[in-house]
Amino acid sequence: MKIAAFLPELFRHLFKKPATLDYPFKKIAVPKDFRGTPFLHPELCIVCKACERDCPAEAIEITSVNEAEKRFRMTIHNDRCIHCAQCVDSCPTTPVKAMEMDTLHEIAAFDRHDLKKSWEYVRALPKRPVATPAPVKPAAETAVKSGA
Repeated sequence: MKIAAFLPELFRHLFKKPATLDYPFKKIAVPKDFRGTPFLHPELCIVCKACERDCPAEAIEITSVNEAEKRFRMTIHNDRCIHCAQCVDSCPTTPVKAMEMDTLHEIAAFDRHDLKKSWEYVRALPKRPVATPAPVKPAAETAVKSGA
């Protein structure tokens, strides 16, 4: 091999900016529609198990800890999760979902069991819309309008 063949290529790249980032030291911005890791808001969960039923990777487990106290445990296996957000779409709680996707993308671990997330919580009661009563008019206003 002749070194002279590489010299033109070497000189072309000497004054160019690098094409890569110093990743661990300079973090990249997460795209707007990025689907990260699913997580639970335990205070909103009504334990309907729709997320567990609809998860195509079977990455969500909901088990009963104490039936009398309505205590449950949800476990998300991030080693199985395919980050499809089906659990978030299936969650019936409104206006705020009990399941949500975060923007966490650096979830590497040495052991797959370290990727497991668990929440132990008490079942939340489903929120029903509260009917607001019609405003009550004072008796003085009613008497004045009916007498005129």
